[in-house]
Amino acid sequence: MYSVKCTIFLAILACCTNVQAEGYVLGLGADGDSADGRSISAFGDFGIGENTWLSVTANSSRTEGFLRSNDTILADVGFDHWFEPVGIRVGGSYWGNSDILDSKDLRASVYARGKVGSISLDYQKRNFEFDLQSDLLRGRTVEFSADGVGFSTRLTLGEKLSFHLGGMSYDYSRNLRLQPDINVLAFVAASRLSMVNSLIDDRINAGLEYKFGLRSIDVTAGQWQTVVDGSEVDSFSVGFLTPVSDRVDMEFRISLDDSEAFGKTTSFSFYVYYFGGS
Repeated sequence: MYSVKCTIFLAILACCTNVQAEGYVLGLGADGDSADGRSISAFGDFGIGENTWLSVTANSSRTEGFLRSNDTILADVGFDHWFEPVGIRVGGSYWGNSDILDSKDLRASVYARGKVGSISLDYQKRNFEFDLQSDLLRGRTVEFSADGVGFSTRLTLGEKLSFHLGGMSYDYSRNLRLQPDINVLAFVAASRLSMVNSLIDDRINAGLEYKFGLRSIDVTAGQWQTVVDGSEVDSFSVGFLTPVSDRVDMEFRISLDDSEAFGKTTSFSFYVYYFGGS
């Protein structure tokens, strides 16, 4: 799964390699898809010292399931310090809809970066609360957790070309397919926008990025599996990043997804980045 959140953070971290200490990057993003999903994001990355950054993200999404629509919010705070050549990232977030499903998450990464590229080893701990929705069970909740381990890497193949690869796998404390009322979570797989921070079993993606001047274009292919019904989604996306002024960049992305359970969807994303500081 190549989520909106991952896209945001990869873009910000890539930008920050060219931002001086104590500078900052601010951004806004909008996403929509043919499954009637839509999302708005605001985010920022702030240099708070040499090789140290503080990241904040807020996101609001609406997705349409077969049984009901679902509104979710995301609030995320992260900290990044690079010790040259090794760095650490830690963070925490809240995601979800408190009336249906939400989670409180912690994450940590150790990464190395050099001329040939970078590699990151990632861990995430997620604690979910699912409110049962049927009249008979209303008022009861089911709590469960998930431990995720993964990696991401980027290799420089030349002055203009680079390759990226990443993946994540989760181990859940409960078999969710046996839980009552689980069918209300159909929204989880109906739109890629609901995949921002929801119930993934595992995901993997790989792609190429080509830079020409200050612009770049990338193509990414990926696959993820939902834990609710075990269905797989194959994804392909193309993104284009270009400056529009000395301090402003824009990114456009189109994605095509093919789900075993819900068929094909198309999504379009638009992001604006502002680079501040000296």
